[in-house]
Amino acid sequence: MNHLVADSVYLRVGSRRQFFFDDLLLEQTQNLTRRFHSPEPVTSRPILQKDRPWEHVPYFSCNTWNVIRDPRDKLFKCWYEDWEIHDLSNPISWIRESDKKFCLNLHLSWPSRNLYAESVDGIEWTKPELGVVTEKGRNTNIVLGGRQSLGPVHCAYVLLDESENVSSQRFKMVFENMATENADDQGGGTFRVAFSEDGIHWEVQPEPVQYGSCGSVAGDVVTVSVEPESGVYRLNGRHPLMCSAVVQDMRNPTDGGWIAPSYPHQFGRENKRRIYRAESRDMIHWSTPAPLVVPESDLDNLDDEFYGMEQFQIGDDWLGLLNILHNTDNTMDVQLTYSRDGRDFNRVQPGWAWLTPGGPESWNRYMTTVCSKPVEVGDELYVYHGGANVHHDWWMVGVPEGLDVPESGNLPDVRYGLGLAKMKRDRFVSLAAGPARTGVLVTRPIFPTGDKLLVNVKCAPGGSLEAAIADDQGVVVAGFERTSCQAISGDAVALEVKWKGQSELPTEKFLKLHFFLKNAELYSFQFVDKAQ
Repeated sequence: MNHLVADSVYLRVGSRRQFFFDDLLLEQTQNLTRRFHSPEPVTSRPILQKDRPWEHVPYFSCNTWNVIRDPRDKLFKCWYEDWEIHDLSNPISWIRESDKKFCLNLHLSWPSRNLYAESVDGIEWTKPELGVVTEKGRNTNIVLGGRQSLGPVHCAYVLLDESENVSSQRFKMVFENMATENADDQGGGTFRVAFSEDGIHWEVQPEPVQYGSCGSVAGDVVTVSVEPESGVYRLNGRHPLMCSAVVQDMRNPTDGGWIAPSYPHQFGRENKRRIYRAESRDMIHWSTPAPLVVPESDLDNLDDEFYGMEQFQIGDDWLGLLNILHNTDNTMDVQLTYSRDGRDFNRVQPGWAWLTPGGPESWNRYMTTVCSKPVEVGDELYVYHGGANVHHDWWMVGVPEGLDVPESGNLPDVRYGLGLAKMKRDRFVSLAAGPARTGVLVTRPIFPTGDKLLVNVKCAPGGSLEAAIADDQGVVVAGFERTSCQAISGDAVALEVKWKGQSELPTEKFLKLHFFLKNAELYSFQFVDKAQ
């Protein structure tokens, strides 16, 4: 456990929702197991995919799309990349002299543009013809980029900044604009920022993004969040030199393909894709990217790389959705990370995929990725995810690299799409008890505020949750014994724990909670005011 994430100050829980990703809250457990939970797919088909004549490869990959529910009009809004690929036979490629590595520039060969779709319910989508960009005389849903003077709009991330006072900057977009011919030597291209009031009409800022000592060049795949207390923007992305700063021993044999060799247990020669963090107050001037989440030889497979990470708040804590590229199989899935401050992240069950590709015949059988914050809808989370019926890069580099795989150069069969999975709010991890023995949890002394205790709990048929409150020395407070608790037997994200004859809880002091579970799972708890 990262000591910065598990500091004792977090035991002053206030009215924050408390989760069980780590052991900070746990003084004693008995007959309990920790379980991790994933969302369930809503449909067997993608809810967004290619269906317009001006679309080429709607690239629902990582990170090339966003879904936001706008609180003003309640519409679900999606921005997605369309990759203008006409054939796969002639991307710009070269051999790098320094290490004889095969290099490609895919986005200079095939420019991208950003498109828009919207939905009332988040499931059925429309692609409105917006009058912003016409193509071959047709009105389209393109909002930015393509073969215009602006050039490619790749890996765009759209942020709805609700703290922004300037209405014309309510929506913010950061995107890679010009991938130069030596992009794989540099590891990235120039980034730009655009602002919009409605998410459809964008004003691109003239000044390129600056990444500290990296200048205007950064690696692609970026996600952005806002630190709510300071207003600082946090960008999770890549350092332009993350894959090329290592000196390769030219005496060692290599395959010579697009994927470079890696060096297990040699942190000074780390060259796998990994997550970097930069910060800014204006979206233009960022700090130099610094490592945030890095593959570890003791935890991760030899060929696993971290492709990108979206982060979002649950309560006052943060979850990271970490996209994993398994290079050898050329597939992608999603793992979890967790943080109490949004800066220092711990891995959640390294190697366990929170979201996986579908089955052998599914539309997303080789890749599932998430690069957009889940959308809270009532008591549910809508988890949108990209997917594909092709591998990560075999289909696009197979011809120039000479790969003997069926999808090499087979553009007509390439299908990306956007899927939807759902889960109950905050149900990422639970402490679970079975039907035979009672599970017992004793928390460490915590300092809550509020006079009502809520639990997110799921009781199986015949199952129950009971609770007691003790002082900081473990002495049960009179009137808050287990025998006085009104047992809970339901399944809801916010059930109130009540004791007979008691209207107010003994808060504003350190106390311990005792939970007793039978055939039930406890996901979180929270103290709130009675008015809530």
